[in-house]
Amino acid sequence: MFKAKRYLLVATMLVVALLMPAFADATQLNQAGVRLGRLGISASANNDLLVTFKLKTAPNSVAKIAVTLPTGFSVTAGSPAVATTGFPSTPAGITAPPGVLSATAVSGGAGLGGTITVSGLTSASLNATTLYGFDIAGGTVTNPASAGQYNLTVVSENGSNAAIDTTLTPVYIYGASTNQDQISVNASVAPTFIFSLSSNSDTVPTADPSSIQTSAGVNMVVGTNSPLGYTAYVKSANGALASASNPGTPITTGTFDGTPDALSAGATNYGFVPSTGASCSSCTGTLSYNSEYLIADGTHAGAFNGTSFAAFVSRSGYTNADTVSLKERVTVATTTAYANDYADTLTIVAAGNY
Repeated sequence: MFKAKRYLLVATMLVVALLMPAFADATQLNQAGVRLGRLGISASANNDLLVTFKLKTAPNSVAKIAVTLPTGFSVTAGSPAVATTGFPSTPAGITAPPGVLSATAVSGGAGLGGTITVSGLTSASLNATTLYGFDIAGGTVTNPASAGQYNLTVVSENGSNAAIDTTLTPVYIYGASTNQDQISVNASVAPTFIFSLSSNSDTVPTADPSSIQTSAGVNMVVGTNSPLGYTAYVKSANGALASASNPGTPITTGTFDGTPDALSAGATNYGFVPSTGASCSSCTGTLSYNSEYLIADGTHAGAFNGTSFAAFVSRSGYTNADTVSLKERVTVATTTAYANDYADTLTIVAAGNY
């Protein structure tokens, strides 16, 4: 019995010795790699395969490239899509293989691996110096449920399915959950708001009963990154243009009732006229005027809300810069007292809506 076992051991060692040189001498591709779209355990969604290879032995005899996935992987049998565009920037210089490529996936069973073979390569146009590549669309391969190294193989084959060169390409499946190959990136953007007036003074041309006079105007610029936009407000200190030298004869504002006042020469009125200036270059939503200040001609003006704030314009989205021209419009009666010191102070403010 012992002697028989000894002969069996010697025979086994001889077979192993004979096989080892064969493995060691197996011809490899000049380069090969398989980049999985996911390295997390059990990952399947978005799990494409980018296969790169540089041929070696008889490159102009190669008609197919086969990728074998070992036990642990699940391969869905079928004809997955093959892409030869959209390669990543590294490794540099990946070239689409010449030919009309198609893929066939053969499954060994759930968790038993399988093979994906890409055929249609134009053999005569292949060489041993170019790094070729193709991408197998996701949905064909599901990663193993256990973490660890798994050895895939990339094989070049001739038109008769005979292997030419074979390269082992290990991958590492990582993690104790399906998200262990991903980084969740979180960020926040600080709120921003800008506001400015191009000047702090505005002058209405000398008024007389024969005409309507409008000031040159001051530009208000507002910007915000709030998706809800902003609102701008105006407040008159006096609700009128008042003269220190003739305090009993102010030029009063019209009626604050949601409708612009119609001005006419010879009647006393003092109103506010905002209008859109330069358009924003990056903005969303719309710029809308309060109905009191929705003015389309040179004969109307919005009244001030006494000495309280009134919203006059708002945007419903973000904007890098809205420019709104702010003007005052004045008419006087024949009895409006002469004076060169009629004055009022307008307070212009804006607030973002967050």
